[in-house]
Amino acid sequence: MRVTVYCPDRHLTYDGRTPDEKGVGGGVTARIRVSTALARRGHAVTVVCNCGQAMTHEGVRFAPLASVREIDTDVLVMHTTGDKLDLRPLLDLTVSSRLRVVFVDGIEAPKGLADVKMDFLIAPSNFIRDIAYGEWSVDRAKIFVSHHGVQRDFFSPSLVLNPERKLHRIAYATHPSKGLDSALSVLRLLRREDPQFELHVFGGYSLWGQNEPIQEAEPGLVYRGLLGQRELARALMECGFALYLQSRLEPFGIAIAEGLASGCVTVASPVGAHAEIIDQGRSGFLVQGDPTAAETHQRAADVILNIARNPVVAGYIRENAWKVPLDWDMVAHSWEQYWTWFLKRKSGIASFRHLRCPECASHWLLLADGYHCAGCGRYSRDGVR
Repeated sequence: MRVTVYCPDRHLTYDGRTPDEKGVGGGVTARIRVSTALARRGHAVTVVCNCGQAMTHEGVRFAPLASVREIDTDVLVMHTTGDKLDLRPLLDLTVSSRLRVVFVDGIEAPKGLADVKMDFLIAPSNFIRDIAYGEWSVDRAKIFVSHHGVQRDFFSPSLVLNPERKLHRIAYATHPSKGLDSALSVLRLLRREDPQFELHVFGGYSLWGQNEPIQEAEPGLVYRGLLGQRELARALMECGFALYLQSRLEPFGIAIAEGLASGCVTVASPVGAHAEIIDQGRSGFLVQGDPTAAETHQRAADVILNIARNPVVAGYIRENAWKVPLDWDMVAHSWEQYWTWFLKRKSGIASFRHLRCPECASHWLLLADGYHCAGCGRYSRDGVR
């Protein structure tokens, strides 16, 4: 099929090379990764975005926003994750499409959601599904939950399960506003117990197209900057832990998924979709409490100290964590299956009428990534939880 991904955001300039050449935030990453995965599945994919010039990368054609006045496609995927969060520039174009899909990546409803005539909405988590239904007034039956993936070939099992990784190295790989101050507080507590602990900060303000301020030096603190995502994956596989104490409600958390895929023992706040990704005590740890409070920092430090002193448990967590995140190819496969089911008037995909959604009792659809409720949009990897 012909698939067009349309993004009107202009706060960043990027194309298909950007994630691997210099790195970029989760919204752009998701847009590019799922587009290239769809192209690998044989679809003719065009991304209309704020790219500097027309180009083709990994089978995906990138077209600058200013060059496109008309879209003729089978599936139109509309996606905005920054700038004005406004889909209404699409209304200035002539559009012909069999299927119109809005792909969201935040807790704020995109402007123009009611104007672009979507057939259904793709949410990155059950958490965002609940917001879309409860706050944006989207019909639950028109929501498809699809967890983000990782570039699985970046995370070599031999490196993920390598017992020689630096157990006292902690990764923080997201925007500083999400909890860097809390991570620094935990680092200081850890270094009182063992000065080997280091906090390696990846990304920074440039993830969101902002200028980087001058960073103050501190013992054990290492700023690594914005890295291409293959290089970032290798750096994460050298870390023992990933730390994300935050109050920001995370729509999904690609940083969490990459931490798990890299085999880091991931310690995070149970906000937004984090609890959908981390299986407490098995693939990582969710630390309750105000993420800015000293007692929460102490609880996180205690978790890290206990695991660092017990390599057998660390290895168990690491092996489980590596298996959790989906691969982008599996995500793209499930998208393809869902829109084929939708276009065929909701037939042609295996459903399980004897296995019911625990929320609304409708039957599940079994797709490549797991179970999807046909009635309320709920997603489950195993058809139970």
